Amino acid sequence: MKDLISKMTAKLKGYLKSLNWIFLLGLAAFSIALAIINNIRVEDSHSVEWIGSQEILEKPDEVL
Repeated sequence: MKDLISKMTAKLKGYLKSLNWIFLLGLAAFSIALAIINNIRVEDSHSVEWIGSQEILEKPDEVL
């Protein structure tokens, strides 16, 4: 059993080393940037409230 676990961890380490981490991190950063741009682009009723974001105040035209 201990031999099986050591073989599995060795294979897992080999797999993780074979990944292109620069590409994966770039893809994650690009996805986050697109999510932020999309949230800014949509109208206020469909946008997501971010943690710690300020409330959007009404325009003076809408108050009167």
